[in-house]
This record gives sequence, structure tokens and C-alpha cells, in this order.
Amino acid sequence: MRALMISNPNSTSQSDALFRQVIPLLRDVEGVHLRMQFTHYAGHAEEIVRGLRRADYDAIVVFGGDGTVNEVVNGLLGPADNDQRPAPEELPVLGVIPTGSANVFVRALGIPNTPVEAAHVLARLLERDTRRTIRLGTWNERWFAVNAGFGLDADVLARVDRAREMGFAATPLRYLTVSAQAYLRARVIPPEISVHAVNRDGKEFTAHKVPLMFTSNTNPWTFLGPLPVVTNPRNSFDKGLGLFGVSDLGGIHGLVGMLHLMGVDRKHVLSKITQARALQFDDAQVVDLETPTPKRFQADGESEGKFTKVHLESVADAIEVFAPSQPRPPHERSVREILRDLVRIK
Repeated sequence: MRALMISNPNSTSQSDALFRQVIPLLRDVEGVHLRMQFTHYAGHAEEIVRGLRRADYDAIVVFGGDGTVNEVVNGLLGPADNDQRPAPEELPVLGVIPTGSANVFVRALGIPNTPVEAAHVLARLLERDTRRTIRLGTWNERWFAVNAGFGLDADVLARVDRAREMGFAATPLRYLTVSAQAYLRARVIPPEISVHAVNRDGKEFTAHKVPLMFTSNTNPWTFLGPLPVVTNPRNSFDKGLGLFGVSDLGGIHGLVGMLHLMGVDRKHVLSKITQARALQFDDAQVVDLETPTPKRFQADGESEGKFTKVHLESVADAIEVFAPSQPRPPHERSVREILRDLVRIK
């Protein structure tokens, strides 16, 4: 098996010591011939893999975070609006060793979040050639693997990126702090997002002037350290896109909606308070988002600029990945578990 490893040296947890632990685990797999290439700038991973087919490499291993996964997916598949995109069996199979800050993609596949443990699992998957085909999302002409959204989540990522540029680490506590600040700002001047979605059964969902709307291709939507952010518990890589939002950020309803995003079990009594204002739609095939003024948009944890309109779709059988055949069950957490993990983060 010919495998190309794409490594992002700027990823959160990469180090020379980590390479010395991980690389031998993959090279010891019988029949695997591993070549490594480092990225040097944003978008480089996409350039490296652009146009590669299984005739070139049997596998692409991402040694990085969700942003590097996003680049590799876009490089392999090309423009999302191209009707002549390659079939999954024509592309190298994707494997991931997580070294990012959230690592949502690999964790949602049921692979450990720590690089060495993930490398052990990936080595066994390579030995047994255990793979599955998953759905991906598209926004305009681009692909995303994990999540996408207008407004609050994109603002949080932009502010965390600015903090990182100033030398601060992107810790779970920093994400929580920036998220709280963004939430308070959004309550004063809430975004106005119009949403129209259609699922595979033809059922439609429409909402106007929504201050918060997230789109996810996975479950959980993201992680804050050990905290899973669960928006659509039934969502998975085998279903369409999940939408979650709230119609009002004010009062107890908005606060409880944010607690739900942090993983509070929907069956808890507090969730009953917010059900009337929660907006949720599962298995969407097509989604259109629109705002009256340009707002930040993010995909897979990367800021993509400002837009007024974004068209999203769910694409079945988009790419093959090395992963356990049975995905993990959805995360549902109690208030006690959330408070315990918040103390752990602190």
C-alpha cells in the first residue's frame, strides 16, 4: 500500500517527539510504504493532493486537524459544483491522525483524539483494510466535512484566530470565554439569518430573522475539550445535514439554548423551557442561508470570509475513510457531567 502523509507543522500538538512515536507505528504495518510531505502555508495541503487518484496513492494520511482535513478533501474532490467529480473508489482512502485543537472529524468517526492512540488504531485499520464511505457537505463550490455556519460560530473562530496570532493558545477555556462574549454581543445586535432547507423526503423547513443557525455533517457538531457540542443527536456521516438554531437569544430561552449546545441532555427539565424557541431540522439535502448584510461564514473551523448568501448540499458516498465500520453512538450528557468537565477544563 502506497500512503502519502500530509503533515501540518503548525497544528496544535505536533512535535519532533510525537513524530518519533507515530511514524514507526505506521511504517511497521506490513506492505505500507509511507512518504511524508509537510505543508508550508494555508492551502498547501489542497495543492499537494489536487488531482491525485488511487493509481498514485492508495491512502492519504492527514497528520493535522480539521482544517487540514478540509484542505485535503477539497484537493481530492475538486470543485463541488463539478458534475464530473471522481467516484470514491477512484480516490485515495483518507486516514487521519489528529493533532488539532478540536479534531471533530476523526472523533466523530470513532477514532481516539490523542495522536499516538489514533496511530495505533489507524495501523490496525490499515492492516485489515477497514474502511467506510461517508457523506460530505458542500457550500457554494467548496466541500466541508464537519460543520459550517453564518454568524456567531464564525465570529468566535475569527476572534480565536486573532488571539492565536497574538501568541495565545486556542484552549477550550479560551473558546468558552470568546463564545460567551460573542453570545452577549449577539444578544444586543442579533444577526438576521433566513433559512430554507429540504430533506431527502421532500419535507421543507423555513425560518426568517434567525439569530443563530448551525449546519453540521457530524454528531457532535464540535468539541470544547472533552465537552461534545451536540446539536442534532440523530445526525451522522450516513445522513444529510443537520440544522440547529434558536429563534431568540434573549432571556432564559437563549441561555438554555447555549447550554444545549454545550451538551446538556435534551431530556433535562431545562431543555423543556427552550423547546418552543429551538429550531431543528435533520437529514437536509439542500440548505440556503441568507443575511441582509455580509456576515462571516466558517467551514470546518476555518473562516471563509463574509457572504450574504450561501448554498449548502449533502453529497452521499463522497469519499472513503479508514474508520471502524460501526460509528460511535451520539453523545448525550447530563448537567452534572457538563459541570464536571467544565471544572476539569478550568
